[in-house]
Amino acid sequence: MEGLAIDGFQPLPECALVRVQGPDAASFLHGQLTHGVTGLDGGLAAPAAYCTAQGRLLANGVLWRAGDEEIVWMVSRDLAEGLVKRLRMFVLRARVTIGVDETPRIWGALGAGAVPAALHAAPAWTRASIEGADWIVAPMSRAARPAAWRLSEAAPDKTGTVEDGAWAASRLDGGWPWIRAASQDQFLPASLDMDLNGTIDFAKGCYPGQEVIARSHYRGTVKRRMACGTAPWAPGAPALPPASDLYAAGDPAGRPVGRVIESIVHRDLLHVAAEITLSDWPAMRYAAGAPDGAVLNGFRPGSVPAD
Repeated sequence: MEGLAIDGFQPLPECALVRVQGPDAASFLHGQLTHGVTGLDGGLAAPAAYCTAQGRLLANGVLWRAGDEEIVWMVSRDLAEGLVKRLRMFVLRARVTIGVDETPRIWGALGAGAVPAALHAAPAWTRASIEGADWIVAPMSRAARPAAWRLSEAAPDKTGTVEDGAWAASRLDGGWPWIRAASQDQFLPASLDMDLNGTIDFAKGCYPGQEVIARSHYRGTVKRRMACGTAPWAPGAPALPPASDLYAAGDPAGRPVGRVIESIVHRDLLHVAAEITLSDWPAMRYAAGAPDGAVLNGFRPGSVPAD
């Protein structure tokens, strides 16, 4: 993403780690999340989501195997405690303990000066331990601008902090929004392109919502997808809340035509990932917040790469 701040690190206190430990950790989570867990390679992370029985998203995040009997799932902090409580309801006889781990601190690293050289050309989801920290290559990472999560108890030795919102803006422009408390139970996985970006493993066994998700996928009945774009934004104005509406620009009837999954303001631009109806695109002009609101530019389905 061109034009962002210099290389550096951004603390990510909005992220939290759910840690599942015990002999049955992998098999237990395998039956709960959308991504295969039992076959997860220790050198890779993976995107994974948690759904209701009706197939709606309760959370999404980054999953990895931290040891033979230990799985970590990075999620939005405002969901972490609730997810722990919900997962514990389904433990039954599984030999696992589940809790929120506050020990590692999480940073987003942007640019070649912040991301270790060994990871500059590494594919998304690569995991590595470098200089006393754990690193995961982020899905929006590019050779021209590497991006990775850094987890460690200690702060980075390198100086340089990217501007507030730079990490989230890069993530949203790359088509990777987070489900937050305000957007729980609002979206189907296909609305975040999870059937296209590796979040859903269609070869694995059952998990909550699996039947609904698979039926929609195999019947080709997906009608709503994610779209990403930006709009000029007034200095100091807050971002649009999750699950708020987008409108048809200039429509006197005030017709909602999309819903915000996540948005962030960076350098007086509103960066948005939203759910739209495929039949509306590309003719529709989307306005943020109201029919006479700022019009989103470069708005495109998340599965369509930017020019």
